[in-house]
Amino acid sequence: MQKVVDNVTRATVQLFAPADEAALADWVIAHTNNGVADLLILCGNFPNSIYPVGNAQPDGSLAESFLDAGNTIINTGDYIFYVGSTGNNDAGGLQNMMDLPAVDMWGDDAIPCVVTPEGQQITPSLQDIPSTRPFFLEQLEGGWYPELILAQTADGTRADPVIVRNAVTGGRIGIFFQVADILTETRGDVISEWINNWYLPTAAAPKTSTAPSPANDAVDVPRDVVLSWKPAPDAATHDVYFGTSFDDVNAASRSNPMGVLLSQDQTGTTFDAPGMLDFSTTYYWRVDEVNGAPDFAIFKGPIWSFTAEPFAYPVANILATSNVASDDGAGPQNTVNGSGLNAADQHSTTSTDMWLARPAAGEPVWIQYEFDGVYKLHEMLVWNYNVQFELILGFGVKDVTVEYSENGTDWTVLGDVQLNQATARDTYAANTTVDLQGVAARFVRLHVNSGWGMMPQYGLSEVRFLYIPVQAREPQPSDGAVDVSVDSTLAWRAGRDAVSHEVYLGTDADALAPASTVSGNSYAPGGLNLASTYYWQVNAVQETESWDGPVWSFATQEYLVVEDFESYTDDIDAGEAIFDTWIDGWVNNTGSTVGHLETPFAERSIVHSGRQSMPLFYDNATTATSEADYTLSGNWTQYGIKSLSLYFYGAEGNTGQLYAKINGTKIAYDGPAVNLARPSWQLWSIDLSQAGNVSNVSSLTIGVEGAGAKGVVYVDDIRLYPEVLSYISPDITGAGDTVQGVPNDGDWPAAETPNLAIDDNVNTKFLHFKGVTEPTGIRVTPLVGATIVTGLTLTTANDAPERDPAAFELYGSNASIDGPYTLIAAGDVVDFTGATAWPRLTKNATPIEFNSSVAYLHYQVLFPTVRNPASANSMQIAEIELLGTVVP
Repeated sequence: MQKVVDNVTRATVQLFAPADEAALADWVIAHTNNGVADLLILCGNFPNSIYPVGNAQPDGSLAESFLDAGNTIINTGDYIFYVGSTGNNDAGGLQNMMDLPAVDMWGDDAIPCVVTPEGQQITPSLQDIPSTRPFFLEQLEGGWYPELILAQTADGTRADPVIVRNAVTGGRIGIFFQVADILTETRGDVISEWINNWYLPTAAAPKTSTAPSPANDAVDVPRDVVLSWKPAPDAATHDVYFGTSFDDVNAASRSNPMGVLLSQDQTGTTFDAPGMLDFSTTYYWRVDEVNGAPDFAIFKGPIWSFTAEPFAYPVANILATSNVASDDGAGPQNTVNGSGLNAADQHSTTSTDMWLARPAAGEPVWIQYEFDGVYKLHEMLVWNYNVQFELILGFGVKDVTVEYSENGTDWTVLGDVQLNQATARDTYAANTTVDLQGVAARFVRLHVNSGWGMMPQYGLSEVRFLYIPVQAREPQPSDGAVDVSVDSTLAWRAGRDAVSHEVYLGTDADALAPASTVSGNSYAPGGLNLASTYYWQVNAVQETESWDGPVWSFATQEYLVVEDFESYTDDIDAGEAIFDTWIDGWVNNTGSTVGHLETPFAERSIVHSGRQSMPLFYDNATTATSEADYTLSGNWTQYGIKSLSLYFYGAEGNTGQLYAKINGTKIAYDGPAVNLARPSWQLWSIDLSQAGNVSNVSSLTIGVEGAGAKGVVYVDDIRLYPEVLSYISPDITGAGDTVQGVPNDGDWPAAETPNLAIDDNVNTKFLHFKGVTEPTGIRVTPLVGATIVTGLTLTTANDAPERDPAAFELYGSNASIDGPYTLIAAGDVVDFTGATAWPRLTKNATPIEFNSSVAYLHYQVLFPTVRNPASANSMQIAEIELLGTVVP
């Protein structure tokens, strides 16, 4: 692939190592529906991150979504999509990606593929190849066709290299040299030539419209839908064809519009179909892109389709009950659970797929249906009792009285209905339709007045209730959504025939306040508050009635990002370097330097989240301060904002006082000063009430002051929160403290050293091999100085519960880290010694607390025993926290 990198110069080429699967998945996501054509080259391996191995996600994988968005995937190596990164997909990989169950590439006879004239022109380095995994061209169907054949067999039935394309999605699949161990030196040359000579000028320059909305093959589309699409880059205008005939929409042109060319030379990329669409009707549409001068070339677009919403929808989530006993396995719920129905809505003759009541003599019989809310009911479809001998037995219900209720207490009679008898065949379709007259109901009850036979047994196979969607539905944000933007506009699908919608919104579901009445189907509430749960309801108002909608909820985002440092690059000419935005001492005449002197300028290793943080080097040898200045524009009084937070990471030997300025108002870091010297991430949360007026924040400064102060601090994740976060930790230890093992003899693995017990990272651990035979632990001198410790927490390591400490002893000293030490407290670690092993990487839940009033400079933590000395070979601990206060 290095040849592709070297030879393709008119496009950006990014290489991913086998270990970079997560980064590849991010790339695929970012390049799906991004408005340009993208190419993914595989080398015989189909990464698990974009297509779960073993065909675990046959539809909807990241790779399939990428392909269906009109992009291209090619493969060089054995059988495309066959081999996954951790196992095989076999032939199913290609079959699932193309949605062609019969496609395969078993060409083991290796018939030579001869270079075609197109292949000679486009890929001059290509030679004839005996491909063992070619495309069998006769297998292409379902919209797939060979778009470019570079080499094929003499009879034209097989091809490799070849590009096949889907006429509907525009996606392309290509294979290059799907044969092992031959022509390995020329593969990169041929692929590069294909990219430069055909892909970039032909495929990567889209000439037709893409990204249709509604999506192709969409169903249940509103009848007042407005069509939209993404235009081709060179399109000046657009011709829109729209109708109910695929053939007409496909064949029509400007010279023969066939009644479906509804808009010609329009400049916009939306189209409002005339009038309301017909219920349950499939429509076809096409957008031809028309270039501007001088040629005004027309590029025929793909044919898209969608189906308009039905007049009525089936009610789901129905509870069926009856007042009489039923046969075993033949309860009333069988009438609404789809049991016995096939894909064609034909019912079986199996009795346990139906309901059969056995009332006592003279006992009235009814069956009741309860919905999950009040619906405007349209019809009820009925499949009567349908066992094999039903025409003789006559167990099916014949005459019923239909009642309905909104609350289950107050009932209204709809009328008497006769239900047709079933056919006693497994091809039986619903043969009774009951008009429910648009009544509002949550309950429907069928009183059985008679059956089709003489015996007092009554049954039904299935009923289906259809409702008219007069209520608002399909909320956006979706019900229960989280991390919703505080600037969101609320939207919903309008209630049928609604002339307006009443919107209610609040944080108390039981006391929603009126927010607005709108004529459309959206409402912008203005700024919502951060980290809040909102409830909302939309009531649809029709000409003669109104329908209350359900109460929905969503939770807003926890914080707003001021700066996450992810956008910066090393492109100085483009002004995208971190120091082009965060102005340092080279411009503001302080002692600061933002960014590394060599690329990458942003920090890529020491990061709190994401990929990058800001390194801020400071040297106050000749200045009083070192500052990094950031220009912004923001109103920090909205959305319930109360604090500005940031994370900083110090370094051993750092000196000075950290501070921030907001619009010039200086706020000093009020945590322990030694935190600036800790090589670990520290949270600083600033109460914005200290910053004065923050309704128009235009500048933010991070600085370090102090004569002669020098060092480096890394900054990441600057955010706004609706509360002041607690950032003064009760743990008086941390990274950078002086730590020793006990005994301090080095009897531990090189990657599991004593200092890792206090590094605030549960994914590391300290292990001492002598922990089974004698007390082991750590000694620590906290940077914060003298402290009073009144508790501790312990976190289990990643494995081997038998190594967990079973007891502890805590000592203090004011002499040196070597002692002498005075016992402060001792006891059992209750959670770690229970009958069931404590979960891995988990802190103790039972508090370890004790009384102490003596301040110490040094501490010793010993673990005299472990959980199971008989099976353990050591003592291990992921994290030790000493909880206390710093002595002023």
